[in-house]
Amino acid sequence: MKFLLFIGFLSAIYFLFFKKKSLTPPTSDHSQEEAMIPCAKCGTYVQIKETFMRDGKYYCSRECLGV
Repeated sequence: MKFLLFIGFLSAIYFLFFKKKSLTPPTSDHSQEEAMIPCAKCGTYVQIKETFMRDGKYYCSRECLGV
């Protein structure tokens, strides 16, 4: 019985002091690509990687772009 308590004590020490814990979520390198922005004409929110850009404004489709 003392042996099991000793093993439990050592396990608790290991998990408390030596096991590394990640408290912060991993950072995303693609946060800019996943940003949602509104279309300059209709206001629909679209991911920035799926937009069309003209004169510094973002558009959701070619129809809103006016092509």
